[in-house]
Amino acid sequence: MKAITRSRQWWLHVGQILLLLLLIAVYGVFTLFFSGEFLIIVKGKVLLPIFLLLLTLATLGSVIGKWHKPGKNPQKIFQILWSIISIAMVFPIVSAGRTLSLGAMGSVPTVAIAILALPFLGYALFFLMNGALTLLSLANRKSRTMTRGSVALGIPFVILFVAFGFIAASWSPQWSAGVEHSKLFNSGDETGRGYRIPSMLVLPGDNILAFAESRQAAMSDLMDINIVLKRSADGGLTWKPLQVLEDQGKHTVHNPTALYDSTTEEVWLAFCVDYLTMYVTSSDDKGVNWSSPVNLSKTLPSSSTAHCATGPGSGIQLSSGRLVFPVNTDHPRALYSDNHGATWKVGGAIDAGEEPQMYTKADGTLCANLRNGLGKARIVTCSANAGSSWEKTSLDMNLKDAGTQAAITRDLQGGLLFSNPAAGYRAEMTLRMSSDDGATWPYSKLLYKGAAGYSQIGVLSDGTVLVLFETGRYDLRESITLARLKLGAT
Repeated sequence: MKAITRSRQWWLHVGQILLLLLLIAVYGVFTLFFSGEFLIIVKGKVLLPIFLLLLTLATLGSVIGKWHKPGKNPQKIFQILWSIISIAMVFPIVSAGRTLSLGAMGSVPTVAIAILALPFLGYALFFLMNGALTLLSLANRKSRTMTRGSVALGIPFVILFVAFGFIAASWSPQWSAGVEHSKLFNSGDETGRGYRIPSMLVLPGDNILAFAESRQAAMSDLMDINIVLKRSADGGLTWKPLQVLEDQGKHTVHNPTALYDSTTEEVWLAFCVDYLTMYVTSSDDKGVNWSSPVNLSKTLPSSSTAHCATGPGSGIQLSSGRLVFPVNTDHPRALYSDNHGATWKVGGAIDAGEEPQMYTKADGTLCANLRNGLGKARIVTCSANAGSSWEKTSLDMNLKDAGTQAAITRDLQGGLLFSNPAAGYRAEMTLRMSSDDGATWPYSKLLYKGAAGYSQIGVLSDGTVLVLFETGRYDLRESITLARLKLGAT
């Protein structure tokens, strides 16, 4: 019997060490790829290394020390209390693992996601079994030794959850003065679904079309994703009910990117399915009805559509009439049409960046502003031939990137407007303005101090600026909110 007990403890200690090493690996991957993704983590970033240090010490103590002698358990009241705490810890552990696993989908291999999920499942199972078996033994009035190290391992988790709970409860970001705001797509509007990746067009007469991805799991860039639409005929004061525009079952329909052809008064929407196939659809009645999607991947060169990610955001019409969508295939490019959407072509590759947003200089030159990386400067480039090829990219040191898409467009006076999370991570949505084609950005207006992500800018006929962006108190997936303001308002 003693040999069996020792064997069981040996395997338990090996498991504790493996779980610790895997959790440290998760922390490394998270720091490298997702460190600015969650505002609550940014606010409590010093807690994670402290937690890992405490967990390491607890694991070593559990392996080489004797936290209690066999047959001498703590008082029953303590065992009951700790068992309840152990079972309760399962929920935040599983929730954290689920959030990170879904968020990593599409960014890291599936096998790696499975491996990174193991420590969360392992610790959850450890605490669940310890708590449940102890309670069961007490209920049956049987003597049972608590799992060695369960209290020591649990204390760092308790400290972590309580600390982050305090941060979440005390964080109360405010909207800036002069900024009106209303939630347009709110998590749960469709049962079990959340919203990300906004696109927006302001049509003549202040008709507004607002698009978004409707996600089965708001974290994941994969799985069941639809494209939805809301319409307003009064400048965003009231909205028609949510309209499901593209639904292909369990397939991923993503990256809505819209543009308006002022010549034909037709709205175009480009999107992709499963990151493999590119489509366009159009509407000639301000978004009420839409044509059957056309598969562009059948006609475009396969070398330029190896990976499909339109925009996301909005396209642009040049003074020549050319329609231009920003796309990401094997490289960032322009998808363009010179015959009002009858046929489409792809231009040459941009040499760096991703998620390009197109705009024009005062002289009509087509340019692109691109995502770079967390805390880095935004990437910019221009084209001398309307997107057929591109100059070598450079950095705009005045615009800090947050590892997100950004929006850029012109206001009614010809100024250049730019919006993105200005904190250098996904928070503090800020609107900037330039009157010299982006050489300088003297005007800056913080809209909201809380979590923020992808955005779109529109301008109404009276000059009111609209910024549609992902936001929440400490999670940008809480809603897609429409902010409105007058330039220069304080």
